[in-house]
Amino acid sequence: MSELVLYRKYRPKSFEEVIGQEHVVTALTNSIKMGRVAHAYLFSGPRGVGKTTVARLVAKALNCFEKNKPCNSCESCAKFNAGRALNLIEIDAASNRGIDDVKELREGVRFSPSEGKYKVYVIDECHQLSKDAFNALLKTLEEPPQHAVFILATTEFDKVPATIVSRTQRYDFRRPNVLQIANRLMEIAKKEGVRLNNEGARLVALAAEGSMRDAESILGQVMAVEDKEITRKEVEEILGLPRREAAKKMFELVAQKNAPQALALIQELHDAGYDLTYFSKLLLQYFRNALFLKTDPSLEQFVEEEMLPDELECITANLSVFRDAELSRAVNIIFENMQRFRKTPIPQLPLELTVVELISQNLESRS
Repeated sequence: MSELVLYRKYRPKSFEEVIGQEHVVTALTNSIKMGRVAHAYLFSGPRGVGKTTVARLVAKALNCFEKNKPCNSCESCAKFNAGRALNLIEIDAASNRGIDDVKELREGVRFSPSEGKYKVYVIDECHQLSKDAFNALLKTLEEPPQHAVFILATTEFDKVPATIVSRTQRYDFRRPNVLQIANRLMEIAKKEGVRLNNEGARLVALAAEGSMRDAESILGQVMAVEDKEITRKEVEEILGLPRREAAKKMFELVAQKNAPQALALIQELHDAGYDLTYFSKLLLQYFRNALFLKTDPSLEQFVEEEMLPDELECITANLSVFRDAELSRAVNIIFENMQRFRKTPIPQLPLELTVVELISQNLESRS
């Protein structure tokens, strides 16, 4: 039998293990303790941030024999942890989106749970339900039986009908910050007997772009190749990412208005087979954060979450070279040229145009 992937192996078994969603966890645990459980919830937010995980924890807590916590020691919690709980019914709206599927759900809702207190229905990606399916579900949400709780999860809240939203308690999930993800990754690596240093963990967290699930998947990918000690260098090499060191060098070359070396660096990246779209994204991050720091140095506390220490030092060291307007235009130039990657016949051309325009506008502003 194959070993469980990390995001399944280390899926939170208690509310305390959920990271980045303290506002949601606090509200839900308090309502469960006080017995003020809503009949329907709506969890919205980006993918991979814990919506389904928290939904399962709510179901486990509501059926816990001991403390409504969950306790993870009673028979009910054991069944939930093993994936054998009959009181948790998960429905993927992407493949079960029709009115017949909802009618089948409504029929099942009428019956009391064979064990435990509540039957909890988790409808994932609920925005994909058809209009007729939503209408059929609406009646059940208006007059649900006492033993039923519905948890609707979605990554596209704007597609959920207002009639559904008005009949649920809504909780917005947010992306965990880089530090929270990195700390969690180092905990997991330690449990797996792997040494993951801080920079390596932060780089994986940055690559995951706020998704804890993606971060755990990336860590698993890296650990499949390097299972003893993982550093920033190993992460970059194994994932095939352009070296962040190269993005730092490019920022310095633009600041120095050194077009020949900047263009040569692009050619080196292209010849090495790196993703130039991703590299442009790194460069965009440099100029965006530089704009923040130029506007208000106190914003460093937010910028440092997205940058490694040496990268932040690079921005600070070169900040005096740029004016506010130049940085603002630079962000626009990079962003607009990134849109050209899909259509260009020459892979490196959009990035070359970006660098030439960045250096040219700096030279023009000095003349």
